[in-house]
Amino acid sequence: MSVSGPTPDFLTIKKAFRHFVTPEGGTVRALDGINLSVASNEFITLLGPSGCGKTTLLNIIAGFERLDSGSIQLDGTSLLASPPHRRPVNTVFQSYALFPHLNIGDNVGYGLDVAGVAKKERNRRVSEALEMVGLSGVEKRRPSQLSGGQQQRVALARAIINRPKMLLLDEPLSALDRNLRGKMQIELKNLQSELGICFLFVTHDQEEALTMSDRIVVLNGGKIEQLGTPDEIYHRPASRFVTEFIGESNIFFGTVVDTSGNLARVDLGGTQVSCKNPTLNKGEKVSLLIRPEQLQLKVTDGAGGGTGIPAVLEQSVFIGRDHQLHCRMGDGQTVSALIRSQSTAMRPGQALTLDYDPAAWHLIPERGTLR
Repeated sequence: MSVSGPTPDFLTIKKAFRHFVTPEGGTVRALDGINLSVASNEFITLLGPSGCGKTTLLNIIAGFERLDSGSIQLDGTSLLASPPHRRPVNTVFQSYALFPHLNIGDNVGYGLDVAGVAKKERNRRVSEALEMVGLSGVEKRRPSQLSGGQQQRVALARAIINRPKMLLLDEPLSALDRNLRGKMQIELKNLQSELGICFLFVTHDQEEALTMSDRIVVLNGGKIEQLGTPDEIYHRPASRFVTEFIGESNIFFGTVVDTSGNLARVDLGGTQVSCKNPTLNKGEKVSLLIRPEQLQLKVTDGAGGGTGIPAVLEQSVFIGRDHQLHCRMGDGQTVSALIRSQSTAMRPGQALTLDYDPAAWHLIPERGTLR
C-alpha cells in the first residue's frame, strides 16, 4: 500500500482545548488552543516532558478522550462524533496488550475476526502483516515465547492489519533496552515509509524524536512551543524552553558591544565572543546558544585569542569515542564541549581555548531570553 504524494491537511486540528479537574478541585489545561496540520504520509512526533499534553492529544485523535472545544478532521471528515472503533486510526500502546492465551496469528487477526472477515482472507492478511514486520512463521507461538522486541512487532502487525489511515504510537519503545530501541527506531521508520501512511508518535525521548521524525511538535503546558524538522528544532530553537529541552546547550546572556564588519561582538560578562548576526545593535541585550559539539579544542597557555573562548578544564568525562569537557571561563561561567577523543590526556586545571565558528551561535528569540 502506498501514497503517491502528501496531502498537506490530512489531519487538521483547530483551537483544541481540553482541561481536567484535579483532586484538589482546581483545573489543568492539558491542551490550550492547539492548531496542527499533518500530511498524509508524514512521520510526526509529539515531544515534550510529562504533563505537556502529548498523550492527551493522541487520545483525542484516537477517540479515547473528548475535546472541550475545537475541531479535528481526518481526510476531510470530522472525527468528533465518531467512537474510537469507527475511526480510521489504530493505536500501539506502551504496553503491547497482547492476549496471552491466544497465539500470535490469533492476536494479529483478532480485529479481522471481530469484523467477520472470511477465514481465507483473514489468514492471508495475517501472514502479510507478520511478513511486513519481519515475523513470518511465528503464527503458532504464544506472546510469552517471544522477546520484547518481537512482541512489539506483533503489536504493530495487529495495528496495521486493518489498514488504518493513520497509526498512533504512544511511547511503544520505552520498555526496550537501548540497543533494541535503536534497531526498532529504524524498523519503524522503514515500515512507515513502506506503508505510506501517517505515523503520529509520542515520546519524551528527544534523541528518538530527532532520529525518526519528518517533523517534531514540541509541546509545553498544553501549547505548541515549536513545530519543525529535526534540524530546525535542534539548530534553530524558537524559545528558551526548546533550547533547554532539546539536546545539551551552552546558553549565555550578554550585551552587544560592537557591530563593525559582518560580526557582532557580545560581552557575556567578562568573556567576549563573536557571532554572525548583522541585525544586532550595539547595547542590545541578547541570549546566545552554542551546542557542545560546535566547540573545538585548542590547548593553550590560557591567553586565548582570535574567536576562541579561554577557559580552564574542570572535568573530562570519557563517553566512548568522545570526551565531554566541563570548563570554567575567566568570568566564572561554565561551558561544555564535546570533543572527539584526543591522544593527549586532559587534566583538571589545564588551560585551553574553545574555538568556534561565529555562524554557530544561535540567537534565542526575545520571548525566550534569559532575564
